[in-house]
Amino acid sequence: MNIQLKTQDLNNGQIQMPNNLELMIRKSGMIKKDVAERMGIRPETVSRHASGALQFSIKQASEYAMILECQAQDILFAQNAVAMFGTLDDSYVTAHDPSEGELSYYVPFPVTENRRFVISKHSDQAKKWANGRMYMFENNCILAQKVDDTSFMRLCILKIKNDRKIRLGVVYPEPGGTFSVGVNVDTHTSTTGSNSLIHSHVKTGLNLSWSTPILTCIMQPELIGIVLKTH
Repeated sequence: MNIQLKTQDLNNGQIQMPNNLELMIRKSGMIKKDVAERMGIRPETVSRHASGALQFSIKQASEYAMILECQAQDILFAQNAVAMFGTLDDSYVTAHDPSEGELSYYVPFPVTENRRFVISKHSDQAKKWANGRMYMFENNCILAQKVDDTSFMRLCILKIKNDRKIRLGVVYPEPGGTFSVGVNVDTHTSTTGSNSLIHSHVKTGLNLSWSTPILTCIMQPELIGIVLKTH
């Protein structure tokens, strides 16, 4: 979206909203000291602008944009960051340890704050070609400990009751309130290019703690501008 800010008063006004300066500096490959030198201000001022501790004008945003070779609106309007839930190895998900600090990624499109990523990190040599893929989902059902009705016959992240492991699989409802879960050999893990829903392994008669569908799989995150957020 190309937003034009034309009001003269805004040119000298102060931006009273989160900004995207930190990310755009990182994308440019520059360091704040160099940006500050070209802006004619102190590095501490750039840091305060980036953190939001010190507001900056639209005129200054335009000057930053010229230095960083981007558009002013790329700096003015903050992109959302999506937290990493965990890593995927084969069909198992290892949740990220909060004691190691939050890991999140800026994405170049609008997202709600309840979105999370699982990032593939396969140990099997035959599947390492797919490492780095990012599977996005909503964590509402995890927090509520329920099975989302939209999970059925879709690739999901899920947890079986009385099983500590978190998995990726396809959920099927069964009579009586139980579920079947199938693990696929598909385009996400196979070099054959098959889109078959023939599962390599199926478990039946399961009770699930929760399940929520994978909304999208981003194959090449770096090619669409997804970058790690620094805290």
